[in-house]
Formats: sequence, structure tokens, C-alpha cells
Amino acid sequence: MNQNNRDICSRLRSIIEEQLTPLIESDYFYLDLPYHSNIGDSLIWMGTEHFLKRLPYQCLGSHSIGTFSFRHLPKDAVILLHGGGNFGDVWRKHQDFRLKVINNYPDNRIIILPQTIYYESASVLAADIQEMNRHSQLTVCARDNQSASLLKENGFTGRILKLPDMAFCIDRNQLAADKMPVSREELILLRKDKESPLGTLSAEITSANVDIRDWPNQKKAYKIAKGYTRKHTAQETDVFFQTDFLPRRISEGVKFVSEYRMVCSTRLHVAILRLLLDLPVKVMDNSYGKNLNFYNTWLTDSELVSTPGEEELKQLGMMVETCRQKLKTGKGRKQYRALLWFLSAILLVCTLVLLYILLSDKY
Repeated sequence: MNQNNRDICSRLRSIIEEQLTPLIESDYFYLDLPYHSNIGDSLIWMGTEHFLKRLPYQCLGSHSIGTFSFRHLPKDAVILLHGGGNFGDVWRKHQDFRLKVINNYPDNRIIILPQTIYYESASVLAADIQEMNRHSQLTVCARDNQSASLLKENGFTGRILKLPDMAFCIDRNQLAADKMPVSREELILLRKDKESPLGTLSAEITSANVDIRDWPNQKKAYKIAKGYTRKHTAQETDVFFQTDFLPRRISEGVKFVSEYRMVCSTRLHVAILRLLLDLPVKVMDNSYGKNLNFYNTWLTDSELVSTPGEEELKQLGMMVETCRQKLKTGKGRKQYRALLWFLSAILLVCTLVLLYILLSDKY
């Protein structure tokens, strides 16, 4: 591994261990586990599990939003809430769950693991902080300078820690086991959801030199996740996702990103995973500054992680727009051919019916 990269990854893991470990002084619950298709959340989850295994305390329960039942918990148990980039009003379901936990367990120490914090509405931010301030033992781990400042400047009275992403606690030897030899040139990893800064593509683009796509098998993994949750008990669902789904998604992600000589990504965890694998990556921002805020807080001294310049971003945008227009044209042609086939079929049926009527009258 590149020495500079080894030092950075070890340093970021050490920051988490040094600041977070003293706060977990008893057995704990780990809640809001990401039972969905986003490999980035799976990396955070695995990193958290690897961190927790080093502690001398027992996990009393690991659950997602859907499998956790609000019940009596021992007052001395620490409640850990999954980290990531959904603290705010963009992905509201997870924030509402956090607030419900905070309100239901006023006597437990609660730690929100490293999160990017972003609000589009100042009034929603103020209301959330007011609600969180009612809890006397709440710690929020901010994942970048901007997130930490947002809490401080808007009156949050709980403990604030500035920590890097929990994915840096993953055992890199475990990731290396799935690493693939480089067989492709360049990937533009373009997220397809509302955080995309360049718009989205309705299909993947693959060429000899540059591929444009998102994480692998997002839709397939999402269907598996939703289907299993609907058909099984909460306990069965927890076992499936924690023992089967998680390692498979991590393996898929490692194999996918390691195939490329270079990756330009609008997903933060593609960049983090490339760094953990000792591979170069260029970080493009998401729609509201999450990626560059993290980069500027933790990764500016990395020899493997960089950001594209203005001219390169312009070229990337033009490339994506060209691909989008080609897809639209191709889709339009398919729809036109389908319409012609449909009209031809109707014409054939009408002709056969007319012949049948004519022949029936004749005989």
C-alpha cells in the first residue's frame, strides 16, 4: 500500500478510536442499520461493526428502522445510531427515526455516529435542534467541518465530535480479498438519485474507454431487500441482512470499483473505498456540498484522492449530456418502432376481420 495512503487511513481510524471509544462505557444497541441497496451505507455499517468488535462490551441488539420495536431498554445501555449522509431534511425518514429514539429514551446515552448534516429549510433545522436539545446525554458526530459548524451556529447544546467516516475502521485486508485486477480504463460514477449534481441517466453507458454508471445492481439489491423484509419476521430479517446481504454487497462494491484504472465519482463512498483499496480517485461533489466538505476536512493531503478542475468538470458534464441525448434518441427510436409494430398489428387484424366478413357474405 502507498505509504501516504497507509498513513492517512490509519490516522483517520485512530481519530475515531481515540474520540469515540471513551464514550461507549457499557453494552449497547446499534440502530438504523441500512437494510437497502446503497453500498456506501454498507461500508459505513461494516466499518462500525469492525470498530465495535474491538470494544469490551456486548451488542444487545442490531436493528434497522423496520425491525426495531420501541420497547423498554436498560438505562445504562448506550444507543448508537448509524452514521452516513441523511441527517437533515433531504432523507427525512431516517432523521424522524433518530428524533423518535431521542424522545423515547431520555435516560440513555445516545451517540449519532458520523453524519453529514444538511438542511434546505432553516425552520426545520431549528425545530430539530430544539427537540434534540431536550436530551441531556446526546452526542452528535459531525463528519466534516461544515456539519460541525452548522450545529454550533444554530444552538445545539449537546456534545459535538468531529469524526471521519466509520468506513475507515474496516479491516483493509478483508477488502483486499475481493480486489480485482485492473481491466477497464475509466469510470464516471454518476449517482442516479436526487443528490446527483449532473442529473441522471436512465441507463448505463459502456464504451471502450469510459463507462458511466452508478453502483452495481442497485435495483436488484433493492428488490431483494424489500421482498425479504415483507415476507419474513423482524428477527429473520435482521439475521439475513447482517450475515448474508452485508458481506455480499461489500464484495460487489470492491470488485466493481477495483476494475478501473481511474474513477471520477459523485458518490463519497466510492472515493473512500478506492482510497481503502490503495487506488486513485477523483471526487466530484454531490448536489449540496457533501463530498467536497468531507474531502476538504480530511483528504486534502492524500496523494490518491483529488478533485477535477473546472475544465475537466465542464468536459464531464458535456460528456454526460451527450450520452443523455443519445439515450433519449435511442429510446425515441425504440418507441417509434414499437408504435409501428402496434399499428401494423391492428391493421393486420382489421384486414383479417374484413376478409372474414366479406367471405362470410359471399358464401
